[in-house]
Amino acid sequence: MAIVYAAPYMPPAPPAPLWFGMRVTWTGWDGSVWDLSDPSGGVCLIRAGVEGLAMPAFTEWVQNSPSVAGQWFRGAVADPRRVFWPLCVFQDASTQGWIDLDRAFWKTMDPEKYGIWTITAPGGSSRSLRCRFKDDDGHAFEHDPFERRWATYGVSLMADAPFWFGPEVSRVWKGEELVDFFPGPPFYISSGSTMANAKINNPGDVDAWPTWTIIGDSTAAAVGVGTSVVEVPFVVPAGKALVVNTDPTVQTAVMYNYTPANGSTPEILSNPVDCTADLGTANFAPIPAGQDRRLNISMTGDGIIRAAITPLYRRAW
Repeated sequence: MAIVYAAPYMPPAPPAPLWFGMRVTWTGWDGSVWDLSDPSGGVCLIRAGVEGLAMPAFTEWVQNSPSVAGQWFRGAVADPRRVFWPLCVFQDASTQGWIDLDRAFWKTMDPEKYGIWTITAPGGSSRSLRCRFKDDDGHAFEHDPFERRWATYGVSLMADAPFWFGPEVSRVWKGEELVDFFPGPPFYISSGSTMANAKINNPGDVDAWPTWTIIGDSTAAAVGVGTSVVEVPFVVPAGKALVVNTDPTVQTAVMYNYTPANGSTPEILSNPVDCTADLGTANFAPIPAGQDRRLNISMTGDGIIRAAITPLYRRAW
């Protein structure tokens, strides 16, 4: 009788998961990083009740008249954002271990220093919010945490700047060929002939104010958006970099000693000197939300012009 051998049954592979959670991290003012979505780390969010991920509140300006129905909308501005974390601190090893962990986490909570709250989506995109400690609502301990080695807290933080920010968007122009210039995220040097066609995209929900960096050698330069131009009528010599921040809360021009990036070592800006008063025309303009906007840049010399914006978002994803 013939014997037939059959391959063993192989069940189909399980389907790839369709649903993933977000990664939540807190980077304290002291540089420590806490994964608040990983319970094994000993400090984690209790998911129900987290506040600050969605839209900020807005203050509106309106005008009305007793003789006309309705009102006229005049504008709105986002209020400071309140953040609330229900979280647990626990440590099974020992009482002293719990005390050390609790102390280390609460060291990052400072009413005068900012930490960074970051939400990372499953695809790897992330947005962050600068927060400082506000209060713990007069926390009352229901049991002895030294004995039980865990405690739950309600932590209130304040984001004075209410918008979430994403990774910097940057463009660099110089020379006669397109080359990779900086380590890390892709930065490119574009041909000098493309300065007339220079553009940058703002993927955010809010207008973003560019920061311009002019790296010498340059005897004169102009940078701007459309007809709004900042003139730099003085020399930026080789080995120097002028950083012009157009944010309305800053609006400065600072000259630095400049050391270019080298391999894994990032560029270094040192010994700042305020040159704001030396600027010529200074007509600042933002990059509108969700738009490509043509830039107005020129340079006399063989230096480098870099435009950088930080996209701002109303929500954490």
